[in-house]
Amino acid sequence: MDKELRAFLQGRSPLVEERQDWLGGDIELLQTRATYALTEADLPPVRLVTSVRALLTRGSQIMAVWDPDGEHILPGGRVDRGEESREALVRELLEETGWSVRGDPVLIGMFHYHIHSPRPAYYSYPYPDFLQLLYRAEADRHFPEALEVGGYELGAEFRPRMEVQRLSLSLGEAALLRLATKN
Repeated sequence: MDKELRAFLQGRSPLVEERQDWLGGDIELLQTRATYALTEADLPPVRLVTSVRALLTRGSQIMAVWDPDGEHILPGGRVDRGEESREALVRELLEETGWSVRGDPVLIGMFHYHIHSPRPAYYSYPYPDFLQLLYRAEADRHFPEALEVGGYELGAEFRPRMEVQRLSLSLGEAALLRLATKN
């Protein structure tokens, strides 16, 4: 593990850990995911952040997104070179959901991925560890024309919290939902 990441994680307890098998190119990437709570002033090594995601809310409703693999509650995506994480998040939310964000998204956690399989030749991201920053954001205005055409996401809609809690969420999503919606 990267020394800077190890120092950052030292003394932190994961909310959950789960194994995820991802297909990437010709091989399967076997990964363990651990979710950690963060504060805004407590950022992990930024060079390991490959993407950003958000729990997008509108009042008491939560955005649910569906794609060919199922439903999830953390829309977002890759941080482009030279882009700040919050800038990437606002762009990705608009492309995936059609919704702009009110105010400044609040950092609530991160997913730490550790790849256990050999590094694929085509893989150009940090290896064997990479991070996704997780935010909570409030939706502002809907711009359906901003939706990415032909993207991976097939649709997105706000749903009541109780309905979202009944979805087949990953352990990490369920833990973040509980953390972010504590009242």
